[in-house]
Amino acid sequence: MTTALRTTAPTATTAPAGSSRTRRAHLHQLDLVRGSTFLLVIFCHVLTNTNDEVNGVVTNALGMAGHFTRNSFFFLTGFVLMYGNFAKKDFSTWQFWTRRLKLVAIPYLIWSVVYWAFSTVQASGWSALPFSLRTLRDGLLWGTSGFHLYFIFVIMQFYLLFPLILWVVRATRNHHVLLLTASLAVQMGVLLAIEHLPPVLTPGSWIADNWWHAYSTFLPYQFFVVLGAVVAVHRDRVDAFLRGKGWWIVGALVASGAFALVTYMMRLDEGQRAVDAAFALQPTLQPFILCAITALYAAAVFWADRRDGTPRFNRVVSYASNRSFAIFLSHVFVLQLLILPRGLPGVEHGWFEQHLGSPWATAVVYVLTVSITLVVAECLRRAPGALYLTGRPRVAFRRSAQAT
Repeated sequence: MTTALRTTAPTATTAPAGSSRTRRAHLHQLDLVRGSTFLLVIFCHVLTNTNDEVNGVVTNALGMAGHFTRNSFFFLTGFVLMYGNFAKKDFSTWQFWTRRLKLVAIPYLIWSVVYWAFSTVQASGWSALPFSLRTLRDGLLWGTSGFHLYFIFVIMQFYLLFPLILWVVRATRNHHVLLLTASLAVQMGVLLAIEHLPPVLTPGSWIADNWWHAYSTFLPYQFFVVLGAVVAVHRDRVDAFLRGKGWWIVGALVASGAFALVTYMMRLDEGQRAVDAAFALQPTLQPFILCAITALYAAAVFWADRRDGTPRFNRVVSYASNRSFAIFLSHVFVLQLLILPRGLPGVEHGWFEQHLGSPWATAVVYVLTVSITLVVAECLRRAPGALYLTGRPRVAFRRSAQAT
């Protein structure tokens, strides 16, 4: 092993006492990015499940802005993996796969079964389970058993590809701008193909029938993983560049957001449904996604530089980050219960929608979803088999006052 990547802001990292020189310093800004992104993900899911997801113009405009969260996670994935492995001379592909994949593959299998069983029983009753195994198979193959599980499915693909990504980033260490340019060109080409290719595909062919699954593959997201990987390698320079650029970053965010909104309205004028016009993989949305990730990361660096003055908030951020995967896996189950009877055959609106209306139903369901999911995540972290349910080791019931 080589030493850790050099850090420039002592307040932004913490090296555990007694740790070896090869131990990577903890990057607190990533905790804030991870925790805040999960809160935004939950809001987006609540928003679309308590309003008209297909035709709601305002709902889809807000949801479109929230689409950056999925790419933020892919950025984090590339960053964390490269930060921890770029300097390792003894990196082992097999050890990496066996250590990392089990932490996502087993929870993915378990939660796919949970969401498949819930949706099947909700639609057709318990007796339908033995006759729905093909649905379970398809869900496992494409990450569709739960509408959020595609993300875990894609993460597994990036874990499999990471040794190749690591080799490419190392091999191009003096040409990372060119690497990002090439990756972005591939990204935009893929997005344009996803948008324009389906009409020319042969009807009934395998690729035509499965083209809509493209969002469950690594191809539409590879740029953000590569971006995170490159930023990790040049973290000191990137962090230094972002410091003091707040107004420029905000200006770029507003301008790109305005561009995304204008093009969204243009697609509506052309007759597209709101849900299609606000599709997360729209090429015209990508500048906003990039600016939003930059703004969130810059804000996190700003906080990390000053975290010594916010001890209580630090504990909240650390807690949320530590339980983020458990929260992500379980929050949709909590949400689906809260929006009942929506989802049952022939029912369009949940109880809160019927009695509170918009936007109050969204606000109340969001607060309840976050609150209940935190309790569920805490129970899962302490349950037997927590490693396989949440991807993290089990937390003992009796703990010291020190935060996990």
